[in-house]
Amino acid sequence: MTPGDRRRITAAVIGGGMIGAKHVEALHAGGRARVKWVCNRSEELLRRWAADPRVERAIPDAGAILADPEVDAVVVATPTATHAELGLAVLRAGKHLLLEKPMAIARDEAAALVDEAARRPGQVALDASCRHARLQPKFEFVKAIVDSGRLGEIYHLHHVMLSPETFLDWNPRAGWALERRRAGGGPVVDWGVYDFSFLLGVLGDRPALQDVRSFRRGGLRSRSGDVEQHAAAFLAFDRGVTVAYERGAGVHGETRSETRIHGTRGGLRLGYPTWEPPAVELFEEGPDGRPRREVLPVDLAGHGDDNAALVTHFLDCVEGRATPAMPFARAAKHLDIVLRILDCA
Repeated sequence: MTPGDRRRITAAVIGGGMIGAKHVEALHAGGRARVKWVCNRSEELLRRWAADPRVERAIPDAGAILADPEVDAVVVATPTATHAELGLAVLRAGKHLLLEKPMAIARDEAAALVDEAARRPGQVALDASCRHARLQPKFEFVKAIVDSGRLGEIYHLHHVMLSPETFLDWNPRAGWALERRRAGGGPVVDWGVYDFSFLLGVLGDRPALQDVRSFRRGGLRSRSGDVEQHAAAFLAFDRGVTVAYERGAGVHGETRSETRIHGTRGGLRLGYPTWEPPAVELFEEGPDGRPRREVLPVDLAGHGDDNAALVTHFLDCVEGRATPAMPFARAAKHLDIVLRILDCA
């Protein structure tokens, strides 16, 4: 499609669970797309989708979607272990693709997606890990401060978020999320791709990873499966940048999301997700030589829902009005980092 083409986009969603339902809602709400197909293997969910007026057809197999010449764009929102296979099939069928994160559970799968997308520059290939990171106002706000030079040379970043709840506590149908062979990992894989999308993005995606030291622990809850529930890492990048990173879901404790960025002339502290306070704390030396702290408000009023912003961005890319905020090559680098954290533990 070209920037002048305003016909409605014909879309399909493969995976009609909790995340797939959010995509259907966002596609329908904007009026820019019709949801012709939803694919799900669960008979119960198929019956629900078949009765949903926002969806034209509900099917248990994706074959008809891939063969339908009317379909412009496909969202893949299935369990993680199926992302790579389905994503490749969508691209090879000539459709634009929004692929749920993480893009794969192994490096070779991610590499295959990167290669396939590179062979098809006319098709959109967007990874969903920009959802809570690069497509919301705090990202651009923080990046502008870093780019201005006000913080001086950035030398260290710190991120921590620990929750007593697991993925299964807020999505009871997703038993697969506790199996590493199907999910790829626990909170480090689930959220790490967002975290490094934000952390490395505000640095212009320049630092390259050189070394990792980490730990991981599982078995902290009775329903823990074989994924990690608590992990931490110290990562050394080039350009003199280090990152202290900690993620947990199902831990015996709680720490709200906090990100710190340390520079030679100033530092920042914030909770980067949009549900955390809409402010950034700035620490620097004042004109009198004494340390000072300033709270900088971030305007989130016009932002709304993170997933709606993701789908809007995807449709903008399909219409030629934007370029993907998270192309597959960049998403694969972030996935490699989180896999190295788990490999080294």
